[in-house]
Amino acid sequence: EWPGQVVLLGSQIYWTRDIAEALRNEKSNPGSVKKAVEKCDRQLKEIIELVRGDLTPLQRKTLSALVVMDVHNRDVARKLAEDGVSSERDFSWLSQLRATYELKKVQKDDGSCDRKETVMLRMMNASVEYGYEYLGNSSRLVITPLTDRCYRTLMGAIHLNLGGAPEGPAGTGKTETTKDLAKALARQCVVFNCSDSLDYLTMARFFKGLASSGAWACFDEFNRIDLEVLSVIAQQVLEIQIAVKNNVKKFFFEGSELTLRPTCNVFITMNPGYAGRSELPDNLKALFRTVAMMVPDYALISEILLYSDGYLNARACARKIVATYRLCSEQLSSQDHYDYGMRAVIAVLRAAGNLKRKHPEECEFVLTLRAIIDVNLCKFLAHDVPLFYGIVGDLFPGVVLPKTDYENLHAAVIDQCTARNLQPTEYFLTKITQLYEMIVVRHGLMLVGETMSGKSSALAVLAGALTDLHEKGLNDEKEVIATYLNPKAVTMGQLYGETDNVTQEWREGVLGLHFRKLANMRETHIRKWLVMDGPVDAIWIENMNTVLDDNKKLCLPNSEIIAMTGLMNLIFEVADLAVASPATVSRCGMVYMEPAEVGWKPQFKSWVSEARVMYGNEAHDRLSTLFETFLPASVEKVGELKKISPAGEGNLTASLTRLFDATLKDLITGYENSSDVSNDAAHTAGIANDETESSVVSRYLNPPITAIDASFLFALVWSVGGCV
Repeated sequence: EWPGQVVLLGSQIYWTRDIAEALRNEKSNPGSVKKAVEKCDRQLKEIIELVRGDLTPLQRKTLSALVVMDVHNRDVARKLAEDGVSSERDFSWLSQLRATYELKKVQKDDGSCDRKETVMLRMMNASVEYGYEYLGNSSRLVITPLTDRCYRTLMGAIHLNLGGAPEGPAGTGKTETTKDLAKALARQCVVFNCSDSLDYLTMARFFKGLASSGAWACFDEFNRIDLEVLSVIAQQVLEIQIAVKNNVKKFFFEGSELTLRPTCNVFITMNPGYAGRSELPDNLKALFRTVAMMVPDYALISEILLYSDGYLNARACARKIVATYRLCSEQLSSQDHYDYGMRAVIAVLRAAGNLKRKHPEECEFVLTLRAIIDVNLCKFLAHDVPLFYGIVGDLFPGVVLPKTDYENLHAAVIDQCTARNLQPTEYFLTKITQLYEMIVVRHGLMLVGETMSGKSSALAVLAGALTDLHEKGLNDEKEVIATYLNPKAVTMGQLYGETDNVTQEWREGVLGLHFRKLANMRETHIRKWLVMDGPVDAIWIENMNTVLDDNKKLCLPNSEIIAMTGLMNLIFEVADLAVASPATVSRCGMVYMEPAEVGWKPQFKSWVSEARVMYGNEAHDRLSTLFETFLPASVEKVGELKKISPAGEGNLTASLTRLFDATLKDLITGYENSSDVSNDAAHTAGIANDETESSVVSRYLNPPITAIDASFLFALVWSVGGCV
């Protein structure tokens, strides 16, 4: 029913057999390898034509993975033909991962030998039996020369009963390569995000499970663990490696007798040089073979993934995507939340694949341009946007994008703005649309912008609009449930959970509690948003690296792993990313909101519409005149002065309106209590002799113009003068 693994393995066995046969015949029959290359080409074209057809999601996933593998197999065969290889013993062929179906000797418990048919995977002098672990119909990683080099190192490590340790900067494919080798060998690979709160007892529980089940573990960012714990971990890993080397059936480990499955292994990945990282002790380094992974082949990866999505002009589109990012990194300003690495490229490719499935007959350059703009435009500052349009205009000359239909969404957003007394300005609508597009493409995203830029309002309005669309049955939309947390309001132990030092009992953390609750909601008509509203720093955000990348799994310090579900999003509301590491920035989609683009007018309009109800029409007109006359000039002047506490237009407007309300109410109350106030003045102020305490509106309706002017002046001086 789910033939993904069978298809890939069968294809790999036949390809290995065909190329090996061609190499054997090359000397006696020159051109055999070229014929094998032509066969690979023909098969690949047939599969790409199938991908472009009408398929079920299951078939599409199987064929996409098959295209990724077949493109690599074709390229390998082509390289062998170009180099004139004519022997199976040539290193160019031996260094490839080859699958063969053969008889293998198996020793029985009574000492006798038996033979069984099995699949063996070989690379250089390493040979490993296929694991037959069911891993589901999952996608495969694009194999580049860097991936091949990593495979060779890891296979060599397995052959020598050692662990593998890919290391390098964020977004170079360290974890994904380890996971993909596990898929190729059919081993279960558990990815765990390491943090400084891990202790040797938690790791011991992990290793017991690995040794008993024969699975692999990939410890992400291993060098974040404390140095004292790493020294103990070295002894634990060594015990397991010695047991596997001695081929024992059972062994004692940390006080327990375990049945050993010799296929178990430990892999680690490291980001050297980032904040909060330790140097591995020498006794631990000796147990792992390291491989440096620095710069992935962006163009080749993009081309193959576009092929697997049914793009015929995959090479030209891939080159344009890579050129866009290269030019952006060279020409645009440098900001903490800008990232042009491999994860950003993958986000564009994912968006391009989605667009291809929606519009199969549309021009492929139009789809590529749409994907680039949708994924990237939302994160740029206002002064970088014209430069970005200039770059994509040069790379896609004459390509005109059709207008996207968001009519229903915009109507729902405007309704929500009206209900919440917010102003649906063009900028606000644009940012909400970009936020929606980012939520569709990325499961982890950040709303970046200073206070009063409209981040919280945008989220609340979008959630309300999507819920309205769901209730009306429009756009096949989903209802939204949002949970809000402030990660900096609690300690790390209270956020992620901790073990009590005295009782050794596990205390659940706030994040784990809410994350599990949302993950356990299996309804297919609900979007689940976990919103983290607070500053991002390397202390707490690094523990979420595994949940923000393609693993989508939250790793807690008690070794519990909670997987995200399909319609779940992690959203961060932050002012800036000055202290976030590149590992975090590269994992999240970015939507940047600028207070300067919002300005003070929307906020004033929302407040003054309420003021009309409270104070009357005459006061509304007077307030509009006062604000438009004095506020812009005051804000401009404040911008020239040195500020004690930073405040933008939005902050000053909020302070001014609040101070005005409080001052005017005080003045009116003063009029009411004063003995020399005439009946006319009292009537003008809306104060009736028989007024009860409950009639608040009539008390403040139509206050004297002098009271409005005096209150405004007082509020302006205090709000604007207070920050300089």
